[in-house]
Amino acid sequence: MNIITLLNQIDNGEIVLPAIQRDFVWGEDKIQTLMDSIARGYPIGIVLMWETFEDIQYRAFIKNYVSDNLPAFQDNTQKHKIKVILDGQQRLQSLYIALFGKYDGKSLYFDVLSGRDADNFADLKYFFYFETKDSANKANNDSLAKIHKNNKNPDGSEIEYLYKVSDLFAMSAVDRIKLRKTISSRLNLLEADELRLETNLAKLTEVLVQDENILKASTIDENKPSNSPERMSESDVLEIFVRINRQGTPLTRSDLIFSMLKLNWKDSALSLPNFVDKINHGNSFNLDVDFVIRCLFAVSDLGTKFDIDILRSNKNIELIRKNFEKCCDAIKSTVDFIQRDCWIASSKALGGYNALVPFVYYLFHTPKHQVPNSEIGKVRKALFLFGFTMPFSRYVDSRLGKFIKDELKSNLEDKIYAFPLDGCIQWVEYWERTKGFKVDMLNRNPRLSLYLVQNYSGTEHHLMANAPDIDHIFPSSELRKKGFGEANINHVANYWILSKNKNQSKNARDPKTYFKNVDKDEMKKAFINLSMLDYKLYKKFLQDRSKKIFDYVKTKIGFVDSDFVSKRRS
Repeated sequence: MNIITLLNQIDNGEIVLPAIQRDFVWGEDKIQTLMDSIARGYPIGIVLMWETFEDIQYRAFIKNYVSDNLPAFQDNTQKHKIKVILDGQQRLQSLYIALFGKYDGKSLYFDVLSGRDADNFADLKYFFYFETKDSANKANNDSLAKIHKNNKNPDGSEIEYLYKVSDLFAMSAVDRIKLRKTISSRLNLLEADELRLETNLAKLTEVLVQDENILKASTIDENKPSNSPERMSESDVLEIFVRINRQGTPLTRSDLIFSMLKLNWKDSALSLPNFVDKINHGNSFNLDVDFVIRCLFAVSDLGTKFDIDILRSNKNIELIRKNFEKCCDAIKSTVDFIQRDCWIASSKALGGYNALVPFVYYLFHTPKHQVPNSEIGKVRKALFLFGFTMPFSRYVDSRLGKFIKDELKSNLEDKIYAFPLDGCIQWVEYWERTKGFKVDMLNRNPRLSLYLVQNYSGTEHHLMANAPDIDHIFPSSELRKKGFGEANINHVANYWILSKNKNQSKNARDPKTYFKNVDKDEMKKAFINLSMLDYKLYKKFLQDRSKKIFDYVKTKIGFVDSDFVSKRRS
């Protein structure tokens, strides 16, 4: 089967995408490289399809791709014959956009003068670009200007001539001859260039229509009767899909998990992305589908690993579906609590969003998904403890599962809502080899320390220039020249937050000069003593400011020394 026959079937709605397929992810550069391979006549692989009459959820291919648009799904309730793509989605979707549609409002153009041999055989030979009509015309006019300037086609010139691929492909043989003559005359082409142009104008028809070896297609259950007992079941097809995507360049585990959820729980295809979109409004937690799935696994007591085999059980799928709304409410409550009671609106400040999972699990079980008044202080301390030490930034699968199982599960099942702060401290001491709440802990996450000191929540900024940057007070380049070690240079006491544009203007200026014009109240709030902004006093500056930062943060969070009674795990 040739490429254009497949694309026509896509355009007619005969070939569709099952809900298990992930979203389209290829960028313009990958599509351009794909088109170069096709123009060279290189094989681009195999497309695997499944012919079915089943009532499955699917979506149409995208003709006009727009970034961030959510796909629309439909069900095959009439049980029409459809072919769904199991492998080859990205290539077919790319070709459909390139030949039938647009990419972010731009059409695909072919440089009909490309095809010269390059020094490096791996370089692109045939050039395709996504352009607007105006930008393509400008490129062509620039080529004309080069010709007129030299009064001829310069030897070995890089002149190009862009022509819209869909228009070129729709041309008759006579129209292509006319176009060749027009371009040749306008650009005063040399004989070699004119020959290459003639070859290129016929190339797309050759590779897309005549050559059936560039893209092979295989269809499971093709032409079998709709009621044939030999037809594959949905479970068979899911297994095929999973095995295919465990080979070569696989989907991530979370991609496969989401794909399997979509197949067995149709509503999740939209429910999860819609929830993610809403929960991220007004903050910088940047939660995604991966996070929600991990939380769903956790609250369903299925562990916190992205284990594909878990979703081969209908019982587990049903459990996840049943827990979805409650889990979303627990996530909402967690986000609300952190913003309201912990003054933070950024997962980056907390060392990543995985630190939120234990609190989602906790609030999933508490009455009305709220932190009991008696537990607010302990939950706040635990959040900051995790935020400063970042134990879930690595070994996340095992650590999250272990903490939830050992510290939360049994008590919450017995409706005991006391939050296990002692357990948090013990595990952090064991995992991170820490002891107590000390200045060194602040140095593990200076961003979080400064957000608390300077009252930044880390929320979104509408103007990029206002986004907070963390910068050295004493420039690092100057400190290195003066022989200070990295531990003293990149110390929490030598950092402060200022907006991006002000940071860029600060550059490596002497702190005395820069801070002379900074509002004194701002400096006082950030514990910056103007009289100590002298390189000779640098070590004393670090000692003085780090103590003030530590005392402030410790008091604000509510930590007391008795919280850290030694209970190290062996």
